[in-house]
Amino acid sequence: QLLRTWLPPLIPWPSVTPMFAGIIARTFISTVASPLELIRTNLQSTPISPDTPHTLRSVLADVRGIARQHGLLSLWRGVGPTLWRDVPFSGIYWFGYEKMKRSIEARGHDGAHVAFASGAISGTTAAVVVSPFDTLKTRRQSLVMSSMAGGSSTSTSLVSVCRDIIRNEGVGALYAGLTPRIVKIAPACGIMIS
Repeated sequence: QLLRTWLPPLIPWPSVTPMFAGIIARTFISTVASPLELIRTNLQSTPISPDTPHTLRSVLADVRGIARQHGLLSLWRGVGPTLWRDVPFSGIYWFGYEKMKRSIEARGHDGAHVAFASGAISGTTAAVVVSPFDTLKTRRQSLVMSSMAGGSSTSTSLVSVCRDIIRNEGVGALYAGLTPRIVKIAPACGIMIS
């Protein structure tokens, strides 16, 4: 709807319309779904122990307790880093996808394989560019959950988390998990779009 109807009259450059459509759509859904992302991160990052049975029920109980103690808006604490990861990803992905697909179609090729290749390549490109933000988002949300549960008083600002990672682990740590991310994203983007 954004790409085909709402944005074309507003944006004088058709080649960037897909980028803005992706950015707007992702901003909306990432903001709305932020509490679910917080729950997912908590499930993935909390080690199992006798004190933390690490079930969806126990995580939801923790989240309810955090919301009661810190207010409902605390469930959106990770939305900033999530937007730093998801919004550029969507902008790069949709811009690259539309550009690549048109270029391949201009050479006389079309069909699902063109969509698949365009989606997989643009998804991989976007994943590489935003990988540091994915790492920062995950680390920050883990720290936020830990500090809200009374575990740590470490600063959870995006800048301080980034500084700590670079100082303690090096710049390469910002790209931790890049290979599995690409292995997941390339086919997922290709399949989804084709």
